[in-house]
Amino acid sequence: MSTGRGIRDLTTSALREVLADLPYLIAVADTGGVTAAADELGVPQPTVSRGLTRLAERLGTPMLVRDGRGVALTPEAADLLPYAHRAVDATRAGIDSTARRSDERADTVSLAFQNDMGRVVVPALLRAVLELRPNARFKLRQGSRTLCTDALDAGDVDAAIVSPPYAGELDVQTARLFAEPLVLTVPDGHRWARRTRVRLRELTGEHMLQLRPEFGLRGHVDALLGHAGAEPERGFEGEDLHTLRGLIAVGLGVAILPPAAPAPSGIVELPIADTAAHREIGISWPRDVTFSPAAQTTIDVAARTSTWLPHG
Repeated sequence: MSTGRGIRDLTTSALREVLADLPYLIAVADTGGVTAAADELGVPQPTVSRGLTRLAERLGTPMLVRDGRGVALTPEAADLLPYAHRAVDATRAGIDSTARRSDERADTVSLAFQNDMGRVVVPALLRAVLELRPNARFKLRQGSRTLCTDALDAGDVDAAIVSPPYAGELDVQTARLFAEPLVLTVPDGHRWARRTRVRLRELTGEHMLQLRPEFGLRGHVDALLGHAGAEPERGFEGEDLHTLRGLIAVGLGVAILPPAAPAPSGIVELPIADTAAHREIGISWPRDVTFSPAAQTTIDVAARTSTWLPHG
């Protein structure tokens, strides 16, 4: 048999065959014989013999020599053995890593939600999902409604919880979760602080604090005020409800917000008499998409709002 340069010039096809036959060499080295190697691998003895013959032909050197009544590795085969171990071990490690990644993907849910959903809605949903899939892993993105819907459109998340519910695309499916009442949040020293309720039209001339336009609540509040004919003075635009409530507490204005439950010190939340003063909250996900098992569970649970939401 020829050796040398021919061994190093193996084609990709030949290399695949060499790699496939390395377990036979390792098994013979571990057990001391072809028959024992076949038993260990769970294959017929001729399969092991043919594998070693192919290996010898590809590498241009014998793998075994007679040793009394048995066989032994040739010096060349003994030199190859540690590399064979490393190749097989590396392959096993790669397979294990791939399997773990596949398991992680099956257990992973990517969810976008508006900032103010993070206090009650999202924790309640995640807890309900974990009861069914204890190994579920969550990748959470929070921010404005625009951020959430953009992430959904781009395929960066499996689902998005927003208000108002997303209905902008034909290839997006949406389930209504619940309707949340809105309240007028005022400083505790405001002239209305002891009232039992207010009407939207009374807000004309009031200094109104609001979220920025990219937040879903802003557009909804603007529509409510416009429908009621209210013309408040526009004040500070913020990016989160905590900041707005803090500014209200020091007397810088009023705002139409979801209830804080309980209201922080320094503010009073007044019910709004107008029946339209509420916001719809929903969860949206792409149609005709195969989700990970965990993501599908999350969507299925979300659709059954009575099983997990603390709201009616």
